[in-house]
Amino acid sequence: MLITRRGGDLVLVDQNEHGRLAGDLTLRWGNSGFDAPTRRDQVRIGTARHDDGWLEADAEPLFNAEAQRPLHFLEIPLEDHLPLYQRGVDRIYQEDAYAGLLVSMHWTGLYRNRWGMQDGGVGIDPAATPLDEIREKHVAEEEQRWAETKKSLVKDSVRSDFEARLWYHYDLLQVWDLFSLYASLADTSPGDGPAVPLASTLRSIDQRPGPRVIQLAPSRIGGPRTDLTLTPVKPGVVVVDPFPFDGEVVATLSARAIPDRAYTGQDDLAAALGAAEERTLECRFAKP
Repeated sequence: MLITRRGGDLVLVDQNEHGRLAGDLTLRWGNSGFDAPTRRDQVRIGTARHDDGWLEADAEPLFNAEAQRPLHFLEIPLEDHLPLYQRGVDRIYQEDAYAGLLVSMHWTGLYRNRWGMQDGGVGIDPAATPLDEIREKHVAEEEQRWAETKKSLVKDSVRSDFEARLWYHYDLLQVWDLFSLYASLADTSPGDGPAVPLASTLRSIDQRPGPRVIQLAPSRIGGPRTDLTLTPVKPGVVVVDPFPFDGEVVATLSARAIPDRAYTGQDDLAAALGAAEERTLECRFAKP
């Protein structure tokens, strides 16, 4: 669940809805400066369903007893995060091997700073804990599954070309993920201050206005990377520089709003969700 505090409400976006928007962005990516992905159907499946493991968790939803509210997605303990993502990855592999490979890379990348695409972690503490050995075991097992999956996917193609395309698609998935997280969580009213990495702002449910940066977005396979700066110019309108889409993108998400108060437990939260106000979040990504 993606949560932000807005006025007197908590605004909730399901991970499945966030994934749906990320998948939609795969169809809009590409222009003279940024190459569109190949294997677009498979890449879209993997992108749209990269958080499939959250389906059951968001249906409950998970509860943060300390904060007395729903659990924000980056507050989940590692011992719950591991089986949750494992479940989602297994589902996608059963439907499409290439999409499953991308989702597996995304999952393990959450423990590896998105495989080098961003500084610091993504909210799951990478420091050694009693579960550190288990996490490392999962990463190693998934990397072994990659090797087995690639045997059936590479076939007669040049292995190095396949690997370059695969990692390009992985990198794009991270960028689309962050665009969708921005649309789900950000305060898109104009604000002062320097642009800060978007990934570093995601843990807080209290979002401050101001420009954000999506780091190291790829332009093409083996091509240069660039930081994309997202600058709100009026409420709901965000200029992206350089601009990577085929035209202005109107990103919309279905959300629910519940009162911002202390909840006594799961039953209290469930009752509030039963009476939740339906909302639509909208963000326009515009050219400079």
